[in-house]
Amino acid sequence: MILISLKKSEQASEFIRCLRKNQVPLYKIRFQPQQIQFHIAYSHLKVVRQIRRKYQVKLTVDYVEPNRVLQKDSRTLIGLICLFVLPFIFSQYLWKLEVQADTIELSDDVMHYLNYDLAIEFPMYRKNFLTDNTLRQQIMEHYRQFSWVHIMKQGSHIVISPQLAPKVNTETKLNDQQHLIASNSGVVTHFDISKGIRQVEPNTTVYKGDTLVSGILSRGDEHYIVGAQGEVYADYWLETSFSIPKGIEMSVLVDSGWKYEWDIQQINKVFEKKSIKPLKSIVKLTPYHLFETKKEQIDEKQFDTLILPLLHEKMLRSLPLKSTIKSEKLLHVYADDDTVKGKVLFLVNENIAQPQPIHQGE
Repeated sequence: MILISLKKSEQASEFIRCLRKNQVPLYKIRFQPQQIQFHIAYSHLKVVRQIRRKYQVKLTVDYVEPNRVLQKDSRTLIGLICLFVLPFIFSQYLWKLEVQADTIELSDDVMHYLNYDLAIEFPMYRKNFLTDNTLRQQIMEHYRQFSWVHIMKQGSHIVISPQLAPKVNTETKLNDQQHLIASNSGVVTHFDISKGIRQVEPNTTVYKGDTLVSGILSRGDEHYIVGAQGEVYADYWLETSFSIPKGIEMSVLVDSGWKYEWDIQQINKVFEKKSIKPLKSIVKLTPYHLFETKKEQIDEKQFDTLILPLLHEKMLRSLPLKSTIKSEKLLHVYADDDTVKGKVLFLVNENIAQPQPIHQGE
């Protein structure tokens, strides 16, 4: 049943008479000082609206059962459309990007690089966002101190967690009696030299044994030994074979953030001296990473999503510091009863400069 309410007027009386002529049953008619109320069946609502337009009567329609979940009206239809369509539309976009690094300054620096250098702005259409491998390679190429970059997608939320490479203290022996030659063939990308004379230009193909930086300075007929010091980076392809069991256990990063702890000693000093200290001096802020061990059954179909990141990280750990992997190419992959095997080409960017003593005859 539906409750109809309308103001008293001559048009209202004519409206009710017309309803009776059209055999619309009216129930519980009540004449109040300012309005008239009656009930009708929902099946007659269409006829009531047609007659209302004829007499230009303003009326209010209310359901007698307001607790009913779904009402047969336009509001319910619009609500259902919004309930199913809007979440689907919103799910096609990425709405938030978060960087969780070892320090707040490093997180801000990586976020600035993503926003301005890579032009990543949110919200962004999901299909227009960079793939995990491409994003990881670009970050690691820009920040050579990173050993790996975890990328976690939680619905429309992306969390990027870079890991710093372990610091290795190596004592470099300075030698003024040396050249820098290529320890491997490749295409030179950039230099980081402190002494010596370049013998090749960037984007030049060099071969193993070629002189990259000379330690001899020539001025006319005179030659001076100045020595060569520094690094020369080049791209080269590295082929590797892999054999991975189908059943593996992985340590997956499930949560990370910052812990806040009060420094009791500093707080006591504040009360003893009755002085105010900065908040950072009495609060310890330490990062934490929570890993979870998961068992996975893998096959050749999971190469891009599971196998390749594992190989990428393993290869990167075997390379010297500051080395990066720019891209990968799958040669072939196949699975037998208990293992997944294949070959992959990695495009590696590495320091290929190797010292070579300057002979007296030079």
